[in-house]
Amino acid sequence: MNLPTARSTCDAPTLEPSLARPTLRSQGLVFSALAWGAIALCAWLQPLGLLLQLVVLAPVILLLGVPHGALDVVFAQQLFGVRSIAGWSLFTAAYLLAAGLVAVFWWVAPGVFLAAFLLISAFHFSGDPEGRTPALFRLLYGGAVIFCPLALHAGEVSQVFALLAGDVAALAILSASQWAAWPWMGCIGIAAAMGAKRDLPRSIELVSAAALLVFTPPLIGFTLYFCCMHSARHVLRTRDYSTAGTMKQLLQVAVLPMMATVAGVAVVWWVLDGAPLDARMAQIVFVGLAALTVPHMLVVERVRLAGWMLGRCALR
Repeated sequence: MNLPTARSTCDAPTLEPSLARPTLRSQGLVFSALAWGAIALCAWLQPLGLLLQLVVLAPVILLLGVPHGALDVVFAQQLFGVRSIAGWSLFTAAYLLAAGLVAVFWWVAPGVFLAAFLLISAFHFSGDPEGRTPALFRLLYGGAVIFCPLALHAGEVSQVFALLAGDVAALAILSASQWAAWPWMGCIGIAAAMGAKRDLPRSIELVSAAALLVFTPPLIGFTLYFCCMHSARHVLRTRDYSTAGTMKQLLQVAVLPMMATVAGVAVVWWVLDGAPLDARMAQIVFVGLAALTVPHMLVVERVRLAGWMLGRCALR
């Protein structure tokens, strides 16, 4: 399996400093506008029940959020030199094994799984800010996805947690983390104000993400953040990092992994037959995301921690 290539030489410049950054800034501003629009819309609309939210938002996450992980094949080829049938078979088997172990972890110890999932999610989302972002700013950014919804929507968050890990574990995790919600928001406000002079768009993005997660229902806020910020930003970075060159070529690369993911969702839906509909949907969405996030992080964190500055030639 070979990815389509638009650049064949190793003298292509790394795009983060000149081309990728304006693109990421534009995407961040678009996300911020969508966030404030969603806040206004949710304030105007009647609240939706948890089951209805899951029914509406689960396909959105699958179709708009999950595909960024399908681009891991780009990194498999450029980072690890996977090109042969044997190499792709080994990569696929290792990827599925890691995902399967996460699912088994949830099945055996759902409470511990949920706590671990929240921690790795915060760490992973801390990579979303662009450029040379201070570590504390990244910490607040990643943690916002976990703590901000607890400020005004602890009851709804508890419902989702209970579907994933049971009432006892959900209450324990909520009790251990809810106290941090308002102090975390205060620190976000201070960090955004202090960083505005140096990088105003980045501060706007942080405040917009935090406001979205505070003022909209948790599932709606998470879906918009995951699809319109995290996934969209990863796709843009992958486009600029990879040899594929264009969005059309990246879409071609992602087709087979996405087909496999949809097939896997169908199988899990059948396996969980008999569970209440809300529990089944929540488990497919969040346990599925956790199962895919772990191997996804193992593949891309090397580049993410380098600030997306290492080009394909530097990694060979």
